Amino acid sequence: MFVLLGMFAMVGSALATDPPHDSSNFIECVSCHNLHNSPGGALTTRAGNANLCQSCHVNGGTATGKAFVQSDQAQPGLALPSGMKADGNSHRWDAGPQGRIEAKSGNASTGTIVSGGAYTGPSIQTYTIVITTSGNVGVAQFEWYLQIKNGGGGPDGTATTGTNVTLGDGLTLTFSGGNFVANDIWYLYVIADLVAPSDPEMLVRLEGDTIMCSTCHDQHSQKKTPFDPLAPAYGGPGTGNGRHDQRSDNDSDQMCKDCHGARHVSASSQGSHPVGVGIPTGGGYQSPAGLPLDASNKVSCLTCHGMHFNGSRNGLLLRINNQKTMCTECHTLASGAASHFNTSTAEMWPGGQYGSSYPTLSDTGKVASCANCHYPHGWPDDTNPTVDYPLLAVDFEESQCYTCHDGNPATSDIRTDIQKASGHPLAATSGVHDSAEAALVNSATRHVECNDCHNPHEAETRVSVPGASTSPRLASSGPMTGVQGVNTSGSAVATANYEYEVCFRCHADSTGKPAAPTPRLYPETNVRTEFTAKTSYHPVTKIGANPSNGDMPSLINGWAANSIVSCTNCHNNDSGPAAGGAGANGAHGSTWPTLLERRYETGNPSAYNEAKYASCFSCHSAANILSDDAKSFGKHSKHIQGENTACNICHDPHASDNDRLINFDTSVVTAGMMGGINFNWNGPGSGSCNLRCHGKSHNNKSY
Repeated sequence: MFVLLGMFAMVGSALATDPPHDSSNFIECVSCHNLHNSPGGALTTRAGNANLCQSCHVNGGTATGKAFVQSDQAQPGLALPSGMKADGNSHRWDAGPQGRIEAKSGNASTGTIVSGGAYTGPSIQTYTIVITTSGNVGVAQFEWYLQIKNGGGGPDGTATTGTNVTLGDGLTLTFSGGNFVANDIWYLYVIADLVAPSDPEMLVRLEGDTIMCSTCHDQHSQKKTPFDPLAPAYGGPGTGNGRHDQRSDNDSDQMCKDCHGARHVSASSQGSHPVGVGIPTGGGYQSPAGLPLDASNKVSCLTCHGMHFNGSRNGLLLRINNQKTMCTECHTLASGAASHFNTSTAEMWPGGQYGSSYPTLSDTGKVASCANCHYPHGWPDDTNPTVDYPLLAVDFEESQCYTCHDGNPATSDIRTDIQKASGHPLAATSGVHDSAEAALVNSATRHVECNDCHNPHEAETRVSVPGASTSPRLASSGPMTGVQGVNTSGSAVATANYEYEVCFRCHADSTGKPAAPTPRLYPETNVRTEFTAKTSYHPVTKIGANPSNGDMPSLINGWAANSIVSCTNCHNNDSGPAAGGAGANGAHGSTWPTLLERRYETGNPSAYNEAKYASCFSCHSAANILSDDAKSFGKHSKHIQGENTACNICHDPHASDNDRLINFDTSVVTAGMMGGINFNWNGPGSGSCNLRCHGKSHNNKSY
């Protein structure tokens, strides 16, 4: 026998398996194989392929430098059972499309459970299997719970133990052996988009339905080309040490996509992060300095994932532990000062609130991470699980934003503001903002999405409230940072500098100004031209037409003749800080018509009340106006108090083709005896009217 073993040892040396599994490393055929009475298949010295490999690949073993233990196997998870966490830094070697099942520590049952089939569900999932009635197979009953689901807290199914019991989504359970004890628990872990390999070299090397080390690695040969661009060239038998013992070529993800083919796509619209594509030039992209591209300089599965010995133990096999850092290797949009990427201000995804089943993230390492809004392999639309949310997001746009911006965890309750009586009417939750669309929104396809005014990759927190200023309110910092705009000449700008430029996207040349609450003598549909080309205007884009303090005696609260008014000085949240409340700033919604921060009555109110014109009186002194100051207008008190005339009947809050914002409400003011409706301004406190109002004709009457 000794002679025979020696002969086989010599033959093994003559066959010269490639290093490191060769005699140069003191490995002979007999190191792994017994001719007779072998405990394992293929005449191996260990039962089980992984056990054989780990006879060397353990601490202190022949391959101690490449040691593995069972706990190194990846256990990914987004919503794992209590007390468990995502872990592991190496690709599993004991699972397959049917997943893998583990008994909870402390179970008293003597029976076992094996999973079967192939998981066809839309997302990663963990099944919790609970024995509800004790007994042997066929008597014991059980129920199961889905760890990730949209709504519902009870069991997702009940059945009697047996063979090939259907769970759904392509999975079965087979119970065997002894007794099953009530309240014992097993966990079944499955991932989506996984199939058995089709490569014959890999397919024949499965243990049951699960992969093993030799499914992916050929322990005898280094011939096949690995992904690793630093791997040495193969020079024939006995060479190639360091080429990772590939079972098949994998320089272009061939082995990866054999099992994970559903994720080998070239566009995110196909439900996963693109692979096999080059890095786009510009536009928020850069070539990664810390991640490898394939031999063709393209992104591959192995650009982001390493199969073994990853630095992180988060079960995702990521080459870089910090996911934000990982993404910013290529995506520069997530590398700035945006609030969503600030570890001090960013919130953690609290779990889908308005449709998505994307579960609560509890890993504090994901604070300020892209994973709070995006799942790189696509998250299923729970109303239609056969498709994923667009842009690899975890919900539709508004619902995704609302999930945090509903007062919890973000303190601002934008969702409630949007639902107020007057506000920006967001599109249906299936709407998607297209970042490639023109800055000037087409009037036929005009829409409002959160991203039309806020760029989530660049938006910053602004703590100040709108107030008196001598320059336009900026959009280049704060919550509107990074949004397209339209400037005062009507030209598109890639990044708006001022708040009004963002507003002009819809409320300017797209004829997007909402209908005036009252008919005007000088109607206007373009807000941009109102503030740039009219005779008189509120100073939104530039200082007013009458910049003399003596000409505007009623200004208060820091406002002066050289002040600039921002859109949000008037159009804002009625319960926001600028209005004295605790809500969020911004033109999201208001209880007052036309999205005004404060009350502004139009028409002929029944009786004067200062509160009815709070919007005007936040900048203009009611006492001064009603004092009939000669520099203003000597009949204000007669009209406003005596005849209950609203400011709106004479003045247009935006602009006018006449002086002093005079733009009469033609439902109240009609042509006088001399014909036409005219107002002529003759200087501070001086003018004349030709019109008919409150039952009287004013025939060029002067004041």
